[in-house]
Amino acid sequence: MGGAAEAATATIRQPSTTPTKSQWRLTLLRFRRDRWSVAAACILAVILLISFFGGAIASAALGHNGTDLYPYAANINRKPVGPLTWVPDTHVAYGYGEDGDLAPAPKNAPRTLFIFGADGILGHDEFLRVLDGGKASLEIGLGAVIVALLIGLPFGAIAGFFGGVTDWLVSQFTETIMAFPLIFFLVFASVKLDQYLTPIGWGQVFPRGVFAEALLIGVFTSFYPTRLVRAALIPLRHAEFVDAARMVGASGWRILRKHLLPYLVPTLIIWGAIATATNILLEVGLSFVGAGVQPETPTWGSLLSTTWGTIYQPQSYNPQNVTVWQTVFPTAFILITVVSLNQLAEGIRRATDPGGGR
Repeated sequence: MGGAAEAATATIRQPSTTPTKSQWRLTLLRFRRDRWSVAAACILAVILLISFFGGAIASAALGHNGTDLYPYAANINRKPVGPLTWVPDTHVAYGYGEDGDLAPAPKNAPRTLFIFGADGILGHDEFLRVLDGGKASLEIGLGAVIVALLIGLPFGAIAGFFGGVTDWLVSQFTETIMAFPLIFFLVFASVKLDQYLTPIGWGQVFPRGVFAEALLIGVFTSFYPTRLVRAALIPLRHAEFVDAARMVGASGWRILRKHLLPYLVPTLIIWGAIATATNILLEVGLSFVGAGVQPETPTWGSLLSTTWGTIYQPQSYNPQNVTVWQTVFPTAFILITVVSLNQLAEGIRRATDPGGGR
C-alpha cells in the first residue's frame, strides 16, 4: 500500500514535458478555427496586393495605364463602353464627320482590352482606375489610423495611467471635440487647408491629396484611441502587478511602457481594423460633399462622385450616357473591403477574449 502511494506521488511530482503555449500562439490557434475571419483575412490580403501592386502589373500587361485617354472608349452618345471591350488603341481620333462625331476607327487598327470598361466620357480604363483608387483609399484609411494612434495613444496613456489634472484636461478636450459632427470638422478643415496640404504628395507612393486627407481624418478621429486607451488603463493603474513593479523600484514610465502598453495591443489592432473601414467610408462621404481627393487622383470615393456628382452638383442617372458598371465595380470593392475589415476585427476580438461574449 505504501509503495503504491510513493509511486503515485512520484508520478505527480514528475515535471511535465508538454511545452506550454504562449498567449499569442493560443490566440492564433483560436483565430484559425474561425473560418469566416480567416476568409476575411485572405480577402483583405488579396485586395491589398492587387491595390498596391496590381495596377503596375496590369498596366504592363495591357499596354496602357489609368491616366491614358481613349476617345473611342465611348459611343456616339458619349456612353462609356462596358466590360471586356476591345477599344482602338489610339489616344487621338481618326477624324470627325460632318456632324462633329468621331469618324469610325479602321477595322485593322490596333486594339487594347478594357476589362471593366471605361469610367466616363474621357475614356479612362475603369479596371486600372479601380485598382489605383483602391491604393489611394487604403492609404487614406490606414494612414489616418496611424496618425490617430500617434496622437491618441500617448495622450490616452498619460491620462489613464497618471490621472489627476492631466486626465481631467484630456477628458474635457475629447468630450468637447466629440460634441461636434465629425464630417463638418473634416469639410471645414479640407476647405481651409486645401491650398497648403493638398499639393503634398510623393509621386506614386502618396498621390496628390492622399496625404492631406489621411492627415485630416487621423487628427480629427484621434479622440477615439485616446478614450479607448484611457478607459483600458484606468482599472489597471492600481492592479497588483503594477504595485509590485513600483515596490521593486520601477518608474511610472517604465511600467507604462513595459507592462501596460503591450496589454493594449490586441485592443488597438481591433480598433485599427474597424477604424480603417470607417475611414474608407469617410473618404467616400467627403468625395460626395466635394471636400475629398480631387478627381485627378482616383479613389473609390472620387470614382463614384465623378459618376454621380456631389451634393452641390448632383448628376441624375441617364442610361444614354452612363453605365451601371461605373457604380458597380467601385461599390463592390468598398463593400467587400469594409465587410472584411469588420469581420477580421470581430475574429480577433473572439480570439483574444474567447469567454467575453459578443
